[in-house]
Amino acid sequence: MGPRSLLNLGLVALVVALLLVAYFRPGLESEPDAQPITAQPDPATVTTLHIERELRAPLSFTRDGDDWYLDMAERRLPAADFQVRALLRLLKATSVHSYPADTLDLAALGLDPPRVTLRIDDLSIQFGATDALERKRYVRIADMVHLIDDQYQHLVNGDWAGFVSGRLLATRGPITRLELPGMTLAYNDEGRWQFQPAQPAVSADALETLIDTWQAATALYVQADSGSESTEFVTLHTRDNDEPLNLQLVSHAPDLILARPDWGIQYHLSSGMEDSLFTLPEPAPVPEGLPDN
Repeated sequence: MGPRSLLNLGLVALVVALLLVAYFRPGLESEPDAQPITAQPDPATVTTLHIERELRAPLSFTRDGDDWYLDMAERRLPAADFQVRALLRLLKATSVHSYPADTLDLAALGLDPPRVTLRIDDLSIQFGATDALERKRYVRIADMVHLIDDQYQHLVNGDWAGFVSGRLLATRGPITRLELPGMTLAYNDEGRWQFQPAQPAVSADALETLIDTWQAATALYVQADSGSESTEFVTLHTRDNDEPLNLQLVSHAPDLILARPDWGIQYHLSSGMEDSLFTLPEPAPVPEGLPDN
């Protein structure tokens, strides 16, 4: 065997040896398996949530059937499902590093006192600082401290309005009367929508489409109402409530903003929603060669 062949065999052997070292990592401990931070049962069984935080007012949520509500001092508001589900995902959080609490300097970890405490029914989860190396969050449950992915701090410290459902007609039933600037739609005793001022060319399908759009309208996000001097309002009457729903038209652009002063919130919708909420849809074009009546 010539020198070149020996050299090639040596290089192959070196590559194989390096691959074996990379795979087996001799002398290094393998990463421990992630373990759940709590044995709490299925999130579907939870009925109450409560958040205590340093920098903001506390928040309380209660479940009623399949729906969650934000319990304010003055009122009870429908809660945003995706926000509540995000909080409940903590029950499924895992950690690869856990330590007995009595072996740690809890004050140095931001856990004495905790920055945020989330109570899920009877389970208390305390939030501390982040680890400088892995950027994971210290959380304490009972006598154990865990390091978890830092996905929850911004959520538990969020403004109360961000936890309110973005559905404009949440908790309300079917619309029976819709009063918009310049036009009104009313459901009559014959089971038909009437348009005011009357326009014979307006089809029943167009009226139904406009009503359906309002019935399903959902904001991109919700903020606390900052107050507005606007005199434009939308008034909706629904079948299950004697009191009309009044929405103040705060802004057309860049966002379409509708305020609900009685709840102290503003719904922020995309500007593209304005046409579908405030104008009747155009009738479908008549195919060429067919009469239009």
